[in-house]
Amino acid sequence: MVNTAIQLTIDYENSKMALPRVPVSTFLSSAKASLEIATQKGSPVTFVIGNESADLDSICSAVTLAYLRTFSPSSSSSSRTTYIPLSNLPRADLSLRTELQPVLSRANLRASDLITLSDFSPKALKVENTRWVLVDHNSLRGELGTVFGKRVVGCVDHHDEEGKVRPVEECEREGEMRVLKKAGSCASLVVEWARKSWDEMTKGGGEGQRKMDRELAYLALAPVLIDTYALKSDKTTDTDRETASYLEGLIKEGYDREAFFDEVMKAKEDINDLSIRDILRKDYKQWSKPHIVVGISSVVKNMEWVVEKAGGKEQFLEEVKEWMKEKELNPFLLMSAYMEEGHLKRELFTFGTGTFGADFIKKFELVGGEALGLKTWKDGSMDSVGKEEAMACWEVTKVENSRKQVAPLVCRILGL
Repeated sequence: MVNTAIQLTIDYENSKMALPRVPVSTFLSSAKASLEIATQKGSPVTFVIGNESADLDSICSAVTLAYLRTFSPSSSSSSRTTYIPLSNLPRADLSLRTELQPVLSRANLRASDLITLSDFSPKALKVENTRWVLVDHNSLRGELGTVFGKRVVGCVDHHDEEGKVRPVEECEREGEMRVLKKAGSCASLVVEWARKSWDEMTKGGGEGQRKMDRELAYLALAPVLIDTYALKSDKTTDTDRETASYLEGLIKEGYDREAFFDEVMKAKEDINDLSIRDILRKDYKQWSKPHIVVGISSVVKNMEWVVEKAGGKEQFLEEVKEWMKEKELNPFLLMSAYMEEGHLKRELFTFGTGTFGADFIKKFELVGGEALGLKTWKDGSMDSVGKEEAMACWEVTKVENSRKQVAPLVCRILGL
């Protein structure tokens, strides 16, 4: 017998009509089969991929958009291949995304259902037969960007414009979208863009279809709530609120916003069993040009907790240096975001080597001090400038500034 997922893929690629809906788990099996076919035969394939931090927003946005594009009854794409949601990390790193488990459970999924870089062989694909849609970023970076950057045909993102995605007219000619808009969560923009198609898909459905809607709604809703702190953050937009209301309307039975938010946030903050290296790479992004690589890690605990977790200041600095050596970084930044007595708090630590690293820290404080509301952390106990290395740590009193705001500032200073 032919594997069900492969047969589903073959039937779809031979069809001129929209594919009948299936649960998200079955869709992911079909997408894996499509990727296998493309790898073996060099056939056309369309990827939907989040950014390299592969956080909850990136992973869930990719799966949600890929699903809705694949089953949309009004899809204008000329490609009849399944949209393949690619999580931008190796499979082994999924275990670091502790917040994924409760979300996947609500969507009736397992981590093994997700498609990761471990399932992907770039050399086996014909570059000209690939199409890439970006979610939660608008510049394909690293090795993927080098090989496939010119094959990006669309994006949905809430970060600053980087000018790397082709103009909207060209994206639309490819049957795709080019959405760059401020929102607390990229998933909000995905749902907003695809809502009309989702509405069409739900017409006249029975309980089976309503169950599929609930599962997908949980998947899309989780990052909206986490990234806006249950819609209470100052960065929450009308798009986030409208998206949350729409998705909660699809879930309905037995749903409690605060309970769901607390469940996912508790899982996200459960990093006690992770090593310092794993904490630094759990939510990590980097930017580069020849001879300069800068990385920014985000953590959900305060700096005092991280330093104590490492065994003290000296051990923490050794861990940082090892991470910088592994990733060839100069400088490195670590941003903490955590709740204290019901209020969001942020801190920022940076470390650099040589004159270059020291100069960066001086420029960063000069340029970003007022914009970020930087205040010396713990009376300067983590501040030091020497011939070989320099470091500084601050409280970020203007807490609306996350990595989305800090990264462009860092890149401007470094000319990236």
